Amino acid sequence: MKAALLKTWNNMELTQLEKPVIGEGEALIRITYAGVCGSDITVYSGKHPTATAPVVIGHEIIGVIEEIAPNDNFKVGDRVTVEPLISCGECEACRKGHKHVCKSLKLLGIHENGGYAEYTKASIDKLVKIPEGLSDELGALAEPFAVGYHVVARSGLVPGEDALVIGGGPIGLVVALSAMYAGGNVVISEVNENRLALAESLGIKTVNPTKCDVNAAFAEMTNGNGFDVVYEASGSKPGILMTTDACKIRGRIVPLSLAGVPVEFTLGKVSFKEMSVIGSRVYTFEHFCKGVEMLAEIAAKKDIRPLVSDILPLDDAQKAIDMMKGGVNRGKILIDCK
Repeated sequence: MKAALLKTWNNMELTQLEKPVIGEGEALIRITYAGVCGSDITVYSGKHPTATAPVVIGHEIIGVIEEIAPNDNFKVGDRVTVEPLISCGECEACRKGHKHVCKSLKLLGIHENGGYAEYTKASIDKLVKIPEGLSDELGALAEPFAVGYHVVARSGLVPGEDALVIGGGPIGLVVALSAMYAGGNVVISEVNENRLALAESLGIKTVNPTKCDVNAAFAEMTNGNGFDVVYEASGSKPGILMTTDACKIRGRIVPLSLAGVPVEFTLGKVSFKEMSVIGSRVYTFEHFCKGVEMLAEIAAKKDIRPLVSDILPLDDAQKAIDMMKGGVNRGKILIDCK
């Protein structure tokens, strides 16, 4: 099969690999599209703390079952996505049912071969059917929407609450749409005009903090109270520092991005306003499934096709990586593996 193999860090090569051979409880997936994620760049560049090479990158996958072991739920020809987490099942987190924060968590596309290829294999218990009516291109967004669903669930957002998303990149947009789906009054703070335009085209309220008195704008939006929930999706120093000022008394802050440089963060503000800082990592399997359902429901009511900005053939996987590395003006990039 054809695959884009990361041979060593910063060295991806289009090559031929043996098609995966499935065993008991596994399925062979003919990949339709693979999404390019920011964490793929971390793996590609050798900055991921536990990634291994050589490896086929890609954990955002949609495809069709070509071969499958005996089971009661799936058959050849089903369109599926893959929940890519690989947990040990033995650590304390796993034993308590929190497999998504396994002490030695691994992922397809980071530790085992993933989606930048014509085929991959996966455990049947990691497969989720793509709802009818959802296109393959949008179905490729299943994993990011699972992230969004889990983030919003972790934050405890309830209908009618005010939510701020700092950062309008692909994950910020998905979190904003997820928060709107949950009934929140959502605003995105972003400085890039192209990202602001994309957010507005999706029906999301926006603010550019470089073009206004942002504290006054936030006060006007929230009757002077601040936001119930602040999701930090920029990973930037200004964005991180904005969280405590924008959050209301006893509100919640959810950091989503890892800052590229150390940021001095004053915990005194958190204590003074009795704010809660809530971590969120990937998703539970239940939330992955609900994220797929949410994606289909949102796509049925709203044109979210602009979320996908580029589709490149598998032969151009290296170009897709390069575009992602410099892609402040881009949405989601997909690799066509057909």
